[in-house]
Amino acid sequence: MNTATPRSTAVQPALIHDVLGMTHRYQTSAAHSGSAFTSFEAEIPPGCGSPLHRHERDTEFFYVLAGEIMFVNAEGQRVCKAGESAYLPAGKEHGFHNASNELARAFVVVSPGAEAEQFFAAIDAAQRQQSMDVTIVSAIAQRYGITILASG
Repeated sequence: MNTATPRSTAVQPALIHDVLGMTHRYQTSAAHSGSAFTSFEAEIPPGCGSPLHRHERDTEFFYVLAGEIMFVNAEGQRVCKAGESAYLPAGKEHGFHNASNELARAFVVVSPGAEAEQFFAAIDAAQRQQSMDVTIVSAIAQRYGITILASG
């Protein structure tokens, strides 16, 4: 049974995660959607992004709002500019990074999203207490159904 309540406002109070240099500003948390999805605006500084990885359960959709984001998967790579999107299905390897010299922004929807949101929260908390490296990120990721496949 769907326990979500219809809503048309952003998460209150605002939920923000710092994820390895990227800022996620949530519009809908998994809790607010009855664990159907989570959505956020991602700010991605130049050169910043996510290493090649795979989600067991989460599918991601990126709609690029500004800048250029390079998406990488088993089929190759593609730069998406403002107005373009990328679909990253669960179980398939992918990664991304800001391919421009300007701040990139994307609206991201992750479904079902609860594990991804918990992973982002865990990374945010961990990096406040220690320097992060791929070993630490990989260990945290595994707890949330994410496998890090490469460091860069």
